[in-house]
Formats: sequence, C-alpha cells, structure tokens
Amino acid sequence: MPHPGAVTWPRGLPMMSLFIYVIFIFDLSFKCSPAEASGQLRRGRRRRKQAQYDLMHAGVQYVFSLDDRYKCPICSSVLDAPRQTSCGHRFCNRCLQQAFRKGNAHCPVDKEVLSADEVFRDRCAEKEILQLVIYCPNKEFGCKEQLPRNELESHLQECKYTRVECVHKDQGCDALFTRHHLAEHLEKECTFRQVSCKFCSEGIPLALVQDHLAQCPRAMTSCPNECGLTDVTKEQVDQHLLEDCPLVEVECSYSGSGCSFKGQRSQLEEHNALSMAEHLSMLTASLARLELSYSESRRELQEVSNQRDLLQNTVEQQVTEITSLKQKVDKQDNKIGALQKMVANQTDKLTKFEEDLTSAAKKVDVEDQKRDLVAVKETVRRTENRLTTLETKGSGGGGLFSGVAGEVETQLASQDRQLGIHDVRLAEMDLRFQILETASFDGTLLWKIKDYTRRKHEAVTGRTLSLYSQPFYTSRNGYKMCARVYLNGDGMGKGTHMSLFFVVMRGDYDALLPWPFRQKVTLMLLDQDQGRRHLSDTFRPDPTSSSFKRPTSDMNIASGCPLFVSQAVVEGSPYLKDDTIFIKVIVETSDLVGP
Repeated sequence: MPHPGAVTWPRGLPMMSLFIYVIFIFDLSFKCSPAEASGQLRRGRRRRKQAQYDLMHAGVQYVFSLDDRYKCPICSSVLDAPRQTSCGHRFCNRCLQQAFRKGNAHCPVDKEVLSADEVFRDRCAEKEILQLVIYCPNKEFGCKEQLPRNELESHLQECKYTRVECVHKDQGCDALFTRHHLAEHLEKECTFRQVSCKFCSEGIPLALVQDHLAQCPRAMTSCPNECGLTDVTKEQVDQHLLEDCPLVEVECSYSGSGCSFKGQRSQLEEHNALSMAEHLSMLTASLARLELSYSESRRELQEVSNQRDLLQNTVEQQVTEITSLKQKVDKQDNKIGALQKMVANQTDKLTKFEEDLTSAAKKVDVEDQKRDLVAVKETVRRTENRLTTLETKGSGGGGLFSGVAGEVETQLASQDRQLGIHDVRLAEMDLRFQILETASFDGTLLWKIKDYTRRKHEAVTGRTLSLYSQPFYTSRNGYKMCARVYLNGDGMGKGTHMSLFFVVMRGDYDALLPWPFRQKVTLMLLDQDQGRRHLSDTFRPDPTSSSFKRPTSDMNIASGCPLFVSQAVVEGSPYLKDDTIFIKVIVETSDLVGP
C-alpha cells in the first residue's frame, strides 16, 4: 500500500499517451490538408508535452512524506515547473496559467490578487524537488531501488523489472514479463523460440515443428506403396520409388523401340522373358531407321561443309580487299598530315608578318631592334659553346657528369629514407588520432561489431577467440577501461553462449585515482528493432579481486558474464541486424570525484 504522502498516477498512462501521439502523427500525411495538418501538429505537441509530464509523475511514490512547500495549493499535487508569486507562495506553472486565463486570479492561501508580471521561475524549488528520493515505478514487480527523482529516466532505461514484450510477438507470442526474465523466456518458455529439427537440423519456431515434420525431406517414413520398406527418410523413399520398389508401375526397357508394356516392376522381368522375339524384331526395325537417318545426316553434313569452304574463300577475298583499302587510307592520312603542317607554317608566317607590320606602324627604333638581335645571337652562341664543352667532358667514363650523378643518387637515397621514417610516424599518429576520436569520456561505451558471421566463424575455429573494444574513460582524467567479448563463449559458456567481460586498463592518471575500482558496471546487448528489449546484467566489483586493483600491466584480468546470453537468442532475434550487433557498457560515475 502506498505511503500516505505518496503521489500516484494510473499505471500505463505514459505509454498509452505516447502511442496515441505516434499514431496521430502517422495519420496526418494521409487525411489532412497542410493547414489542417499544421493545426493538428500543434495540438499533437501539446499532447506530447502532456505525455512527458505524465511520464515523470506516473506511478511515482516518494519515500518520505512530502512537505507542504512542495505541493501546489491549487491542484494539491507535487509542484510541476514551480513558479513563485509576489505573495511568496509557490504554484505549478500550468495551474497559474489556467488561473490567469480565467481572470481576476487570487492566491488560495492568503487571498491576495495575483499578477502575471510578478511571477518568476523558482529554480531552487525545482532542484529540491528533483533531489527528493522516490521508489522505482516498478516496485510492485520487485524493484527495490530508491533514487533521486532526477535519476528516474536513466534508471528506467536499464531497470530489470520493466515490463517488456517478447521479440516473437509478430509471430504470435503475446507474453508480457519483466526485462530480466527476457533471456529465460526466449531460451525456455517461448513457444515461438527457434529449435532445430531432429532430422535436418533446420532452425524453426517450436510451435511449427509438427507442420515442418510433415514436409521435412529427412523425416522418417515408409514406402507409400506398402511394399514393406520402413524407417527411411523421404529422400530415400523417392530414390526407392525411382529404382527399387517392386510395386511401382514402370514401362518396358524397349519402350523406345515400340514396346507398349506398362506394369509393376516385379512383372518386368517376366515380360522381358516372354517377349524376347518381339523385342529383337523391334530392335532390328529401330536399327534400320537409325541407319537411314545416319545416311541423311552425312549428306546434310557434306552440304554444310561445302558451304563453309565457299564462305571461307569469300572471307579471305574480303580480308585482302580490306588490307588494300587500309593501306590507301594510311597514305591519305600521311598526305593530310603534311598539308596540316604546311597550313600551320603558313599561319605562323602570317602572324609574324602582321606583328612586324604592327611594330612598324608604331615606329619602333630599327637600330635598337638590331642591337637586341645581336645580343640575343651572342647569348645563344655562348650557350651552344657551353653545352658542347659539357658534352665533351661527359663523354668519358668517370667524368664530371658521372660524379654529379652519383652525388645526386646518394642524396635521393637519403631523402627516401627520411620520407620512409616520416610515413611510419604519420601512420602511428593517425592510429592514435583514430583511437582518441572514438574514445568516450563519460563512462559509457557503445561498441559496434560488424561482420558477425565471419568473426563468429573465426572464434569457432580458434583463429580469433575474443575481441577487444576501443578504450573508454570515466572522465578526461579518470579510469581507463574496455570491453572483451567471446562470440563463441568462454569457460562454462563455450559453444553455447556469448561471453561478455569488463576490463580495467592502465591509465595515465591511475596514481591520482582511488583503488580498488568500485563503480557499478552494466553490460548490455542492444535491441535493434524497437529498442525496448535490451539484454543487460549489472554487477558491483569485488574489492578483493585482482581484476579491480590498480593495474601493473597494460590491463587487468577481465571480469564479467561467461553465460551473458545464448547464441541462439543473439542469432535468431532483432539483436543481430545486417550482420552487426551493438554492445553497450555503462559505468556509474555520479559518485566519482575527479583528481
């Protein structure tokens, strides 16, 4: 029975309000004009705010009796968005707004007139109310947690006693149970859980086993002709009917030659013995027909061969003609190229001539141009002499050029070595940047594991038994941690379960942190469908365990859950989508004090 000072709300109302809002928004795109949709969306936002308000008040029971200063004098409930008036009393913002809309608002305590201009937000009262200790709304289902009200939303996301639906609801399972019973239900109770056929090992829902057995090709059965064959698979029955069953109706072996006998396989041998002469005459006639057909085929083949030879001669003639035409085309291309060069030269001469005319029109001093031309020619002459000298010196082995080339090669080799060293350093820095970019500093790790099928196979074959996550931290200067997962299980869970562990790593600020590690740890496998059926396990570290003492090596021994979740649950449910799973680790940091 709730405490006399408890504030209660009808159980189930928040979820219903949220559900109505989602259906309301979805229906707008089909039934409303833009103006009507806009109005309905505004009303929908008001409903959503009401649903959020209901969520914070639904089923809330305070551990201690509420002081009157936390109750609204108008609605007598706990203050929601507290507002303080000029007379010093506190009210819900919603209650005050309703009173102002009615006009001539008075304080119900001292009867003073209230003014909207003299109302202000009471942040102190808000903080005090959020610090009040309450029971978890799932108390009636077994949760004994007592927590400040501002931690309610985060607690409900991981509370083991939250009521959830089966992941096989779409297939027909309508069971409703607490979250921590989800794994047990999926493994032992659900009539739609995946089981293996005892004959073909195919995974099928438990409720459909009988229907599957009626069609399974490896299920045990007997011959449908009742010839006495029993305890064989359906595949073997098909083979038996095709080759061995004496009661199957078959045709005579000489049916292709004209025999029309049809009867049971057991009668076939007797028929062959009695009809031997008829069969021989049928074979003789059949051979005569085959010989005639063979002669016709040879004649047709000879005609085809003659046509092929004629076509081959025609093709050879066409190839010769094409080659001749190609040579003519090449000659024409050469002529066209020569003409194009001539046109280009003439174009250059015309351009130069136009420039000369322009220069003459501008009356440039001809003597200056001559002097410039002589200077250019002298420069060209000196350059040619210098090149001739260098070529002469470089013609002998071990000369000037060979020495310079060797020196350049040595410098290039040295530069290549330096570039290689820089490449290695850049790769190391890139790896460090990638780790820092994915690191979390709030005590929460969200680990995405892709290529689940391949990694699981590597774990089964022993190639890669376990995987480590990227490091994460409780704060910038806090504990350094990571997660470790065995996809094929470890210890008691090997081959049947997925094992998940928590690892404390050696960090840069360990000397400033309290040891042993004592923070509460929650391990989760996330539901990728509706996000409401996460599988989780929570534990508090054992202070005497070496796994939680200050690390003396890169990382301590892992600690966690060898039987975290069955492999059948992971692979046959919404926890595995697009060959990917998501693992989340939450470390409580609310009581940590930084160094």
